[in-house]
Amino acid sequence: MSEVEEIKDKNYVFYINADLSEYAGKWIAIVGGRVVASGENPEDVYMDALKIAGDKEISLAFVPTDELLIL
Repeated sequence: MSEVEEIKDKNYVFYINADLSEYAGKWIAIVGGRVVASGENPEDVYMDALKIAGDKEISLAFVPTDELLIL
């Protein structure tokens, strides 16, 4: 597994297992297994994360609300 794949896996595992209820309905940027930025607009969240992450891999994800159902 490459270093990039390991980072993506770490960020994915964090996203799946963490209590992200405080971010419900928002976009989050995950770097190194932690949330570094959040907000309503994914582009803004990504740009904020770039300032913090530098050259580290950024994972962008939407945190669904309890009412959201994906089929």
